[in-house]
Amino acid sequence: MSSTQNGLQKSMENIKATEQMKQNTLRYLEAQRTNQKRNIFQQRPYAALRYAMAVVCVFLMAGAGGYTVYSRPVSYISIDVNPSIELAVNRFDRVVSAKGYNADGQDILQHIPLKNISYLQAIDRLLQDAYYSRYLNRDSQLVVTVVSEHSDTMLDQIHANDSFQALNALTYSSDTACMKEAHQHEMSFGKYRAFLELSQYDAEITVEDCHGMSMGEIQNRIRTCQGHNRKDTAGDNPMKGHQNGHSKSHGHH
Repeated sequence: MSSTQNGLQKSMENIKATEQMKQNTLRYLEAQRTNQKRNIFQQRPYAALRYAMAVVCVFLMAGAGGYTVYSRPVSYISIDVNPSIELAVNRFDRVVSAKGYNADGQDILQHIPLKNISYLQAIDRLLQDAYYSRYLNRDSQLVVTVVSEHSDTMLDQIHANDSFQALNALTYSSDTACMKEAHQHEMSFGKYRAFLELSQYDAEITVEDCHGMSMGEIQNRIRTCQGHNRKDTAGDNPMKGHQNGHSKSHGHH
């Protein structure tokens, strides 16, 4: 018998009651004390569960915030030959979305996955892929255009790719205003930047015309116009404001 029971029994010794009544009362009080202990022990798991759930909620909120940071693009890359593809790149240099701006570009993205890898890996994957390589012939022109606060660094890294250099590709930088205008015309901003450059020489060229032209055709028209312009103006370049003098043909909208 416990000390509590002994104490209760002594306190009841002077009470005029039958032994059965005393025992019933002791059993009742002991049962109440046991129930109180049981309730405490039962509440503790629930308290622990509530704490665990609160911790899970914190991690879920942190995870949601982390996903938002991961999925938010901070830079954009337009890759144009005849296929026109735009990559949205997050702050970790990972491709978070890819969009084709013509039928060839959309077809490429159905065959070549580019999401959740670095933009350098994405470009290398395109250049090394046999399906994409069908568009890379001697008459084509690969042009990569970047919109980013770190465009120079990104373009330097892109241009360091051996396959990229072997293709005699052109690299340019542009801005968000050009990208916004391009998307209003359902065109990649790399191709739209080329249209704007050509329009400086040929006032009759339209966005619709360039929609149906490959980058090689647009660049050939630009070079032809530049050659005529040099003859007519003795070297004056109307696109002087678009060129930044970079040795790797970087340019701006």
